Amino acid sequence: MTIQWITFLLSAAVIVGAGIKLASFGEALGRRTGIGQGWIGLVFLAVITSIPELTTTVTGAAIGAPNIAVGNALGSNLFNVAIIAVVDVLLLGKGPFLSKVKAYHTTSGGLAILLTALALVGILVPHEATLGGISPVSYLILIGYLFGAYLLYRIERREEGTDAPDEGTMSLSRALTGFLVSAALIIIAGIFLIRASKAIADGTGISSSLIGAVLVAIVTSLPELATSIGALKIGAYDMIVGNLFGSNMFNILTIFFADLALRKGSIFAALGAGRSDQLLVGIIGIGITAIAVIGIGARSSRRILGMGADAAGILLGYLAGTALIIARGIHL
Repeated sequence: MTIQWITFLLSAAVIVGAGIKLASFGEALGRRTGIGQGWIGLVFLAVITSIPELTTTVTGAAIGAPNIAVGNALGSNLFNVAIIAVVDVLLLGKGPFLSKVKAYHTTSGGLAILLTALALVGILVPHEATLGGISPVSYLILIGYLFGAYLLYRIERREEGTDAPDEGTMSLSRALTGFLVSAALIIIAGIFLIRASKAIADGTGISSSLIGAVLVAIVTSLPELATSIGALKIGAYDMIVGNLFGSNMFNILTIFFADLALRKGSIFAALGAGRSDQLLVGIIGIGITAIAVIGIGARSSRRILGMGADAAGILLGYLAGTALIIARGIHL
């Protein structure tokens, strides 16, 4: 078991390091192509910083660990929303953070909630019937994501306009090479990470749902955290929220690819006894995302212990929810 924990930690370190680099290379590519800040966060950075989630979720399904796969997708969303509270704290009293971002982020937050709700439908009503070996709900998630991405593109273009390409300091070839190398490292490390996670779950009293929803989810969300801190330093507030909500949309989309990789019928039907745990994680995720969306719309300046009231609510919801997930997932 010791070797599995060493493998887990080393894989996590590679994912974090490569994920941070991946975000910087991806942002450079965005500047080179003239993509606006909002669009970089909403789709471009959201997708590339979610490669760890994609890799681990698909690998989990491929090796027959559907609860780790789905738990990682839903659990990563919990941690991503909690990053909003972290950013609010890092503003050192200059917040509340959510009062500083544009109102159109309520759309991406609402889409993240909608896609999560679709996943919960699949979990709650896990029909064995499939289309091409994939659950009909997974197809709905794919359609919902593509429609949402198009809708967000239209909104971002309307709000921000089209920016001219910025040459910056990194060449296009360097940015592209760095992106590909970082992505390859994350994919390889993700495979080792998920295998070690399954071995840890099998050899301890920790459920695979807990491993996916907390341990793996936090590790694979660290690139989003690093990207958010970097964006905070340059005052790119909209990029932060766009990246986090966009990542949450993409994380739910990874369930479609996991369903494709499972090859044993619907991934929702394969969850078995872990179904109730996944429902809990998804419901908590919807709850704290709703708090964030309300905070953006309310534009409140109210603070609690130096934090924005909305950020405090998100943090409390995340901590309480995670404690409940841990309490349900550890069987001594």
